[in-house]
Amino acid sequence: MSGANLSLADWLLEDDKNEYYIFIPHASNDFRHLSKRDNIHIVIGNYFAVCKDLDKRSITYRAKKGVKRVYMKLFYTTFIKRQLMKTVSQIKPDAILSNSFAIWIGADVAKTLGIPHIWHVREFMELDHKIMHYRPSKIRKLANYSSAIFISKSIEDYYTKKYAFKNTAVIYDSIKYQEDSYNRRVKRFIDKPVKAVFAGTISNGKGIFDAVRAVEELNNQGFQISLDIFGEGPQEEEIKKLILDHKDEKIRFLGFSKDLVSRRKKYDVEFVCSKMEALGRVTVEAMYYGNLVIGANSGGTAELIKNGKTGILYKSGDINDLVKVTKFVINKGVANNEMIREAHDWAIDHFSSPIASQLVQFIYISSKK
Repeated sequence: MSGANLSLADWLLEDDKNEYYIFIPHASNDFRHLSKRDNIHIVIGNYFAVCKDLDKRSITYRAKKGVKRVYMKLFYTTFIKRQLMKTVSQIKPDAILSNSFAIWIGADVAKTLGIPHIWHVREFMELDHKIMHYRPSKIRKLANYSSAIFISKSIEDYYTKKYAFKNTAVIYDSIKYQEDSYNRRVKRFIDKPVKAVFAGTISNGKGIFDAVRAVEELNNQGFQISLDIFGEGPQEEEIKKLILDHKDEKIRFLGFSKDLVSRRKKYDVEFVCSKMEALGRVTVEAMYYGNLVIGANSGGTAELIKNGKTGILYKSGDINDLVKVTKFVINKGVANNEMIREAHDWAIDHFSSPIASQLVQFIYISSKK
């Protein structure tokens, strides 16, 4: 599941008082655990959220995307939207919420049926995922009809300059914390090499190439640091080739992992190099489980990291500065554990508490406007 869907699942599992219908594009096992709840229902929508790519993609990806776009152009108005409207009309919801600003179909159906719509805005699109809507004028009209929940202040600042929503609020995600997976007495930065991890989408926007090149440079200068990479994405093959070509045995691509929580126990540092992170689920999880975060000074990352207290910031996109601050961290050694503990406590205070009541209250208020 994507970070957006994981956050949605965390919210819904907190709430057993309200009834939810989740419209997913196609059959998937990702939501099976949610359907076991009596108040959560899964509906197959037979749609695709198709956006324009601003980044280079593989031939296979482009071919699949082309098929999806043709399917939506041929059948959205004549079949897909009509079927969605019929199902929604039978459910009679109080409101429709779209779990990503990249998905416009819920807003379109809501506007047509006169049902209140809320966008849960979780990404910068152009600035992080390198995607944009095909029809910006239509999105502006749908935004005028909708309210919006933003997962960070930086996201709110960006979107409220571009769109006029009816009602807005900033509500940070609640991120599940596994208390038994963190031992406060365990110290990091004990052995060499220092062990670093990168977790997330393998794309230019997430800064994976910055992390790899910084680690290569550090090792060339005699600093001992390894890097394990977890994730998948459009630049996956490129990053594999880069590692293979440079023959750096201290850098490994390990692919997608369903259990990063237990894996984090072996790492000292987490690189969060996203050019413009909306909030940063991996940043919070790194703080939860004892990885010192070195993050780009932009977007939501800069909101989460108090430089020198809950992590270390570097100039976004500046590999030389990333190398510089990582040297500082390596040289500091076991003294970093004080910062790791402070980051852990801060993250627990700000992200581990349930937020379902806040979200439901905002949806209720917005649906009455």
